[in-house]
Amino acid sequence: MMLLHPELELLGPETRVFRDDTGWVLPDYSDLADCTSNFHREQDGRPACTADAVWKVVEDHGLHLTISFWCDTDLPAEHRAQTGAAA
Repeated sequence: MMLLHPELELLGPETRVFRDDTGWVLPDYSDLADCTSNFHREQDGRPACTADAVWKVVEDHGLHLTISFWCDTDLPAEHRAQTGAAA
């Protein structure tokens, strides 16, 4: 398979980072979103994150979007630079 724009593949997904101090509501309006780090915390044997998920990270991979929610403490370093502030 030949990529039409191989230079775009090297750049990775287009990423947008948003903040809502009140937390992010789930799409079905049933509750606030949990911190995405809970999956990794469970694997590592750490307790679940109970902080509000105030960051939403949307990654556009072309054919699909990946949406994750993060508290201030667990926001990945690669997304902190996009927030414009030291969270």
